[in-house]
Amino acid sequence: MEKVKVGIIGVGQLGLVHAKNLQYRIPNASVIAVSATTKEKVDRLQEELEVPYGYTDYKELLKNKELDAVVIASSTDVHFEHAMAAIEAGVHVFIEKPTGMNVEECTKIEEAAKKSDKIFTVGFMRRYDPSYAEAKRRIESGEIGTPILYRGYSLDPYWVAEYLAKRADKNGCWFLDMGVHDYDLARWFLQSEADSVYACGGAYSHPVFDETNDVDNGYALLNFKNKSAAFVYVGRTAAHGAHVEGEIIGTEGSIRICAESRIDHIQHYTKKGVVIKSFTSYTERWAEAFYLELQAFVDSILQNKQQGPTAYDGTMATLMGVTVQESYVSKELKTF
Repeated sequence: MEKVKVGIIGVGQLGLVHAKNLQYRIPNASVIAVSATTKEKVDRLQEELEVPYGYTDYKELLKNKELDAVVIASSTDVHFEHAMAAIEAGVHVFIEKPTGMNVEECTKIEEAAKKSDKIFTVGFMRRYDPSYAEAKRRIESGEIGTPILYRGYSLDPYWVAEYLAKRADKNGCWFLDMGVHDYDLARWFLQSEADSVYACGGAYSHPVFDETNDVDNGYALLNFKNKSAAFVYVGRTAAHGAHVEGEIIGTEGSIRICAESRIDHIQHYTKKGVVIKSFTSYTERWAEAFYLELQAFVDSILQNKQQGPTAYDGTMATLMGVTVQESYVSKELKTF
């Protein structure tokens, strides 16, 4: 069986998930190289993942002539540097969202990707979640008529805010970092580009976020060019755990996805009421989607056919996030 040989740049929590999926769940792929910041971590990862090559400098990884592709799961502030270098190295690229820190970076990446003959895919994994993918299929088959409203809730548990509050000056704004998923889904389901937005919210539980014009709970109402709309709520203080749900309302019906944050189908009846176990982290909630998006990336390389979210999708979702943030800070309606 032909295998795509992959290198991983940035092997934190999500990078490790990607590496394990490629190495142990996707038969037509093999991780042959990892890049991390310290030699100790590189050595540990090479042993854990059974990887022949390890580097503390990603540039050295990109010089490896055996590589077919790279997965970029580094922090957002270095995505531009890593993506441009990978494109220049002539390998296929899978990059986590957002593709850059701002629209200018994303646009430059998009332009470079267009000139390349390699696959370039952005990690909007929610498109690959079986429930969201089925909703898309039903919408395209006309089961709810014309979609007119997307509603997305993306809530991280309260302990995420407690952690991020300690490093608020280093965080990306939540309207972009978390909201980018819902902006991409809104474009995907509504099949249109955003026209205007008004955002509000605040740092209700952690005032430290105010210092960087950030929120622990934020809300945005977006109008789209085809007269559809989206309501997006991003938060990081959910008491019950990681909670993501979506709804697409059409002219002839609606589809609701994951209205409850439940890890299984068990309801525990107790003296305090009915208890449903919730997801505790995003890696639990999107485990299957993370696997499926990388399988699709590998398949697209072997078929030499671009599929899935592109660099353009990355640019547009980032533009939406940046504009939502501008509306929140200015307390004004913003147009795209």
